[in-house]
Amino acid sequence: MPALLPTTKDEAAKRLREEAHQAEPGQDFTIRGFQPEDAWGVARCFFEVYAEHYPFDTYYVPQKLIEANRQGDMISAVACTQRGDIVAFGSLFRNSSRNPRLYETGQASVIPSYRGTLAVLCIQEHLFNDVGAGLEVDAIFGEPVCNHRVMQRVSSVFGFSETGIELCLMPGETYRKGDSSGGRVSTVLAFKVLRDSSRELYLPLEYETILGGMLTNLPLTRNVHISTAPIPETGQSDLDVRCFEQMQALRIFVCGLGRDFEKRLADELALAASKGVEVFQVMVNLGEPWSGRGIEVLRRQGFFFGGLLPHWYGTDGLLMQKLAFAPDFGSLELETPASRELLAFIREDRAGLGRD
Repeated sequence: MPALLPTTKDEAAKRLREEAHQAEPGQDFTIRGFQPEDAWGVARCFFEVYAEHYPFDTYYVPQKLIEANRQGDMISAVACTQRGDIVAFGSLFRNSSRNPRLYETGQASVIPSYRGTLAVLCIQEHLFNDVGAGLEVDAIFGEPVCNHRVMQRVSSVFGFSETGIELCLMPGETYRKGDSSGGRVSTVLAFKVLRDSSRELYLPLEYETILGGMLTNLPLTRNVHISTAPIPETGQSDLDVRCFEQMQALRIFVCGLGRDFEKRLADELALAASKGVEVFQVMVNLGEPWSGRGIEVLRRQGFFFGGLLPHWYGTDGLLMQKLAFAPDFGSLELETPASRELLAFIREDRAGLGRD
C-alpha cells in the first residue's frame, strides 16, 4: 500500500494509471475477510476491471473502504495470493433502504486473468454462509447485470430468487472501460430471505397477480390485502431522494405517502431531468394501506413495473421505473425462465402505458 494514500477517486485513478500494476497469473489464493492493508489491492482490482468508470468512490479510496468495514456498514472478503495481490473482491453492505437489517451483496470483481478460477464463487460462499449467517439480517439482495449471465448463475446457485428487472440502470462504460457504444446495462433484482415475521401487505390492483405469484415462491409470511384506502388528508409525503448524476439515475424512496405526493414527484422528476438524468426509479412502501394510490400517480407519470422489494422498509416495497428513451429489450442476457417471464411482463406493462 502506498505510504500516502489517495484521498479522492481522481487522485487514486491517476496513481493507479501510473503504477500499471499487474498481478502474476496462476498464483494460488486464499479467501478471507477484508483487512485494512488490502485496501490498495482492492483499488487495483477495481481499476483493472473498470478503469476509473465504476460509479462509486469507496472502492478506489482506501480510507473510505477501510472505514465502511470498520463501522459495519460493509462486510468484505477478498481473494489474496501468496504474493499479496488482491485478485477478487466481494462484500455485503447496508444500502439506502430504510431497513438496517437488509444488506446488499456488493460488486463482485475478479481481475481478467483469474476469471477462470472459482474465486468469485468462493467469496460469495464465504459471505453468505460464513458471515451472513452470523449477522442479524432479514434478507440479502443483489443486482446481477444482464450484459452477461455469470452473476445471475451465481445468484441462483446460492438460492436467490428473481423479483424484478431494473432496465438500463448502469452506464455502459462502467463495464467497458469508457466504451459506451453498447448502451446502458440492465440488472436483475434477486433476493435471499434469511429471517421473516408476519406482516401486512397491500398490493395495488394492477399488480395483484404478478406479485401474488412471486409471494408463493418466497419464504415470506404476509397477510395480503388489495390497496383501496385513500391517502390520509393530513401529513406530507416522506421522500428520500437520491440523484446519481454520474449514473444519470434518480432514486426516490417513498417511505410514506401524503397528499402532496403527485406535485413533489413532478418537481423531483423535472429537476433530475434538467441535470441529464435518464433513468428514474421510485420505491413505494407496500406496508401502507393506501400504497395503491401512489402507484396510480406513478403510472400517470409514465412509470411501469420494476419488481418486488422484500423487507425494503421493514415491510415490503415495490419498484416502479421510467426511462427517458426506449430500451433495447432484446439486448438483455437472462439466465432463468422466471427472469424472462418478468421481462415479458415489464415490457407489456410499459407498452400498456402507451410506450413503444
